[in-house]
Amino acid sequence: MKLSRLGELICKYQARGTVLIITDTNVAPLYLNEAISSIESCGLACDSYTIPSGEESKSFETYIKIIEYASRISLTRTDGIVALGGGMVGDIAGFVAATYMRGINFYQVPTTLLAAVDSSVGGKSAINTCFGKNLVGAFHKAKFVLQDTALLASEDDYVLMDGYAEIIKTACISRSDDLFKKLESGNFDIQEIIDDCVAVKTYYVEKDENDSGIRHMLNYGHTLAHALEKLSSYEIGHGHAVAKGIAFTASLSYDLGWCSIDCRDRIHALLEKFGYDLSIGFSPSDVANAMASDKKRSGDSIKFIINRDVGQAEIKLISLTKLGKILATYSEMFPGTSEIVHGGAPLFAPLQEVSAPPSKSYLHREIIAAMLSGHELELDAQEASEDIIATYEAVKIISNHANYSALRVLESRIVSADDKLILECKESGSTLRFLLPVVAVLGLDAEFRLAGRLRERPMQQLISQLEEHGASITLSDSGSISISASSSHITPGEFNFTNPESSQYISGLLFALPLLNGDSVIRVHNNLESYSYVLITLDVLGKYGIKVDYSHTNKEWVFNIPGNQTYTFTDISPEGDWSNAAFLLALGVFGKAPLRINNLPLPSKQGDIKILDLLEEFGVTVNRYSDILDVNAGCVDIFPCKELSAINSIDASGFPDLVPILALIACVASGKTVIRNAERLRYKESDRLTATCKVLRSLGADISETEDGLIIEGVDTLRGSYEGDGCGDHRIIMMIAVSSLISDGIIRIHEASAVAKSYPNFFEVIKLLGFDDNLELV
Repeated sequence: MKLSRLGELICKYQARGTVLIITDTNVAPLYLNEAISSIESCGLACDSYTIPSGEESKSFETYIKIIEYASRISLTRTDGIVALGGGMVGDIAGFVAATYMRGINFYQVPTTLLAAVDSSVGGKSAINTCFGKNLVGAFHKAKFVLQDTALLASEDDYVLMDGYAEIIKTACISRSDDLFKKLESGNFDIQEIIDDCVAVKTYYVEKDENDSGIRHMLNYGHTLAHALEKLSSYEIGHGHAVAKGIAFTASLSYDLGWCSIDCRDRIHALLEKFGYDLSIGFSPSDVANAMASDKKRSGDSIKFIINRDVGQAEIKLISLTKLGKILATYSEMFPGTSEIVHGGAPLFAPLQEVSAPPSKSYLHREIIAAMLSGHELELDAQEASEDIIATYEAVKIISNHANYSALRVLESRIVSADDKLILECKESGSTLRFLLPVVAVLGLDAEFRLAGRLRERPMQQLISQLEEHGASITLSDSGSISISASSSHITPGEFNFTNPESSQYISGLLFALPLLNGDSVIRVHNNLESYSYVLITLDVLGKYGIKVDYSHTNKEWVFNIPGNQTYTFTDISPEGDWSNAAFLLALGVFGKAPLRINNLPLPSKQGDIKILDLLEEFGVTVNRYSDILDVNAGCVDIFPCKELSAINSIDASGFPDLVPILALIACVASGKTVIRNAERLRYKESDRLTATCKVLRSLGADISETEDGLIIEGVDTLRGSYEGDGCGDHRIIMMIAVSSLISDGIIRIHEASAVAKSYPNFFEVIKLLGFDDNLELV
């Protein structure tokens, strides 16, 4: 559309009043008069304000001068501002329009290729400060963007290349390689290219209007680019800096294993085809310092957009430590020193990293849901805990004998003429309580064999409800549980619980009842402890296409489960486990350097995510980084803390598995910590309240147990030692291992293999992190 139609377009948004054109000294002699004439010909008053060209004008000083001028000509909220110029003019004019009288009409007329394909689209506006580029800004969308390619004819080659760099950037994140191939061919129409770039940017802007997530993809190449602009006092053009940033990003992506060498080389070749100088004339130290002040920094990391393939990009959180090391090795791009310092001290503190193991809570449920959909969930055998293996093996036996048509319509309950199925639960309460209702509904005859303290753990409420609905269940003297469902008929209806000892009863029924040929209701009267685990079940069910409506008050939970539902397989990557991550986080608290825990879902329905809030209450510094594209790929940085403060009262009803590690932390926290509502821990692999108290007291802690919890008076250090088997309880053993970091005496653990119940690789991680100096496994 031609500039001559500017006034016509503005009149669609303001029929009267004044329009203030903001332009610069390069553009004003070329196009200002034509713009004024177009506006005035439509009956609008028009004024103009011309600022010096160059990035230096995008400052507080210029901003104040324009605001004062707008006030002097009595511009009102019903008037408007036109940005006539390149990206610098568009940014500062947009910021004036966003803030003057809390926002007035704004119109964009880009006169550079860079502004046409990038800054004029999306509604961002900003000014620079002495600390960095675009650090002060606002979101304020233009009413329209008038793109007249004739206005680009006046650009010199250097400025034109600024625009092409932004086009190449867009091609690298466009979600296909079509635009990239057009640029490689050299045979393209500029208006078509502009339209392609605007379409890509519009996609990201519409997905994330306020730049809090996927819109960060538009910053591809910009982390280094902004640093170079700042270091050069903006003598390096924005696009030329972006070109260097693109080249660096492609190299970084290849070196870190995120993209192929073909991807890297195609990107470098295209930049060289357009004639960009890709060298960087500043030291790694200077660049590192400038990058550290980037607005995309989160704690000690930066959200960095990397290559997966040509046209395919991804947002990664890269620690400044890792980035600094890489900067120092790119000698072909950087001259001089490899020393990275800031204010006379190292900028990048050493940071160790470890990944949380997969979530037991989710894996149990996903294995069962996959089986009920007629599929088998693939597991990493090295990471699978004993509890998960118990569920996995039991599900394989069930699926080998169940008729899959029965899984869908339950018309045939025949399984096998052989003897009943033998399902080894080992010590996994989840395996038993989840699968007993499922086996009952599928019409299978099975014996659930139990080991260890699982024989003593409560089951009667669940058994009673199943029997009321047609199941025939017997308990043997050895503690095994047999169900004869093929000769009985499990009926839908109402299932009632009052203060159930375990939320697993509810989860097991939620898996089974959707398969019945009628609707069912589960009512939980009074208290549903650990309800967060039921929410995890509902989350998995929802992903597999099962619908459950629920409501709750302080006195009752009600779950309405329609019958005749079908499980639909969904390939879900497992979440990291917050229960086990709590022990890793404690290692960070007691260690000597920051520790990053990767593979953690942020946010999460797992109740044990509460560990982060509790650590902060103890006085620990915790940095949380959610991943923009993948909820499960979040991470947490935990920092050592030498001065912990007690928490007056901890209600552990929603996260009982955290109690052992919380008790250990409380032992060296100044003051009294009281943990309550944890009585269910007496029925775990050990009586965890008694076991925790016994172990920590032997280490020199001032701790006592109550009927439902623990009372801990903090001491300065644990001066004792420990030798024992950790009561055969995986969480007690992990707590003892972590205690080795703060105990004066040697920690010797017998039969430490019991950790395999939930975290088989735990001691390998301890060794890898170098935390095994005071720890012996006997």
